[in-house]
Amino acid sequence: MVTEPFHGARVFQSGDDPVFVSFVSTATVGLLVAVDPADLPAGVSIDEPIHIEKAADAALLPAAVREEIDSVYDQTAGSIIVVMIDEGADAAALTANAVGDATALTGIHALKKATALGMPKPKLLAAPGLTTAGVPDGIASVAVTTPGTGYDDTTTVTVSGSTGGQGAVLTPVIGPGGAIDSIIVEKPGYGYSGVLTVTISGPGTGGAATASAGAVLNAVIAEAQGIAEDLRAQFYADGPDGTSEQAVAARALIGSKRVCYSDPRVLKSIDGVPTPKSSSTIFAALQSKMDRERGAHWPGSNVLINGIQGTNRPVLPGSEASNLNENGVNTIINRGDGFRAWGPMTCAVGTIWEFVSVVRVADLVNESIEKAFVQFNDRPQSRLALDQMAMAGRAALKSLEAEGVLLPGSEFGLSSTQSAADGVQGIVKFAMRYEPPAPIYDIRIAAYRNPTVAYELLYDSVSGTIDTGDLL
Repeated sequence: MVTEPFHGARVFQSGDDPVFVSFVSTATVGLLVAVDPADLPAGVSIDEPIHIEKAADAALLPAAVREEIDSVYDQTAGSIIVVMIDEGADAAALTANAVGDATALTGIHALKKATALGMPKPKLLAAPGLTTAGVPDGIASVAVTTPGTGYDDTTTVTVSGSTGGQGAVLTPVIGPGGAIDSIIVEKPGYGYSGVLTVTISGPGTGGAATASAGAVLNAVIAEAQGIAEDLRAQFYADGPDGTSEQAVAARALIGSKRVCYSDPRVLKSIDGVPTPKSSSTIFAALQSKMDRERGAHWPGSNVLINGIQGTNRPVLPGSEASNLNENGVNTIINRGDGFRAWGPMTCAVGTIWEFVSVVRVADLVNESIEKAFVQFNDRPQSRLALDQMAMAGRAALKSLEAEGVLLPGSEFGLSSTQSAADGVQGIVKFAMRYEPPAPIYDIRIAAYRNPTVAYELLYDSVSGTIDTGDLL
């Protein structure tokens, strides 16, 4: 209540209105597509998000973009955020343009600009045609040859190749006495060749290291993991489309719950010719379809794929498809009833985050409550405000339980670690406990023969007469 005096009567609408958690949208697809800038229509630029709401919105865009949008709309309707990049003069230039710059928000980083521009936040990301190949010449490892002394947290490490290379990010691990214990390859980069030189800059002296180049994770996939983490999104990447063994080996370089990996490519009719196209766009679109029709707790697996003529190589249902799934590779099968996406996996194989629906439901819950609670920032602490927050969080979880998005037993309330010391600093801690439902993945049915009962029932039914029924 205000304390400033006034001669008369005033009515104030209370600001302590009930709070409801509105759940964030999870179905928007985000595409990164390489094009020739000369083909762009007037008013459209590379590295800038475009909001597509229907196929006609892409009528003037380059063919490569229209084909991917067609793949999405073959599966579902809805919003698509498209970022186009310069296809470059060669593979190295294309990779550099796709990886982009985190500061300038170019390349795949441009997807993060969508919300600030009034567009939906992309949640299902793909970079068709840009993730199939690995990188044969990234920084595979860095070995410390001389630890040196006196280094601290300001120490930086860089690597250069005498005839090329870019994009590697190295982080030193500083031990006792300021010695460099090891150097971690955060991002391998690409194009490193010739003599590799490692440069250590910082307050210490005597440190030295050597670097080795080799086959490493695709640079776009490596960069996309951080983008997906920031957006609470999934990134759909394509396998090498060679053999199942090659797909499994390539997936083994990725361990992120933010990445879903698919192999092989699909065949689509382009100008009347069956043409291999990325399956990542289709897997992202199928998940969007499930989000819109069922909910984020339904993975886009065991779902018929529209608009394709087949796959670039056949994958046998059963052991081959199962082996791919068990190794984190989602695939496409045909059991005689059409081509189906097969596999609800992320690349976090063997962890509690290996199912994509589990990851995405957790994102849905966390982001929705986080967004709703922002309105409480800078209000004075009071029992009413804290109760409203606790009730809003609890109601949101129970609502999701009622829809089957969460399993029963969710809890939400003020954290047991909340203290007076936290309170005087403006820190208010809540805690919640919930569980997304894992998909029905491995169905096991035990079958037993039952001869004793079966034969006893047969023999007990024998009467020695035959009932012929009524003759008339």
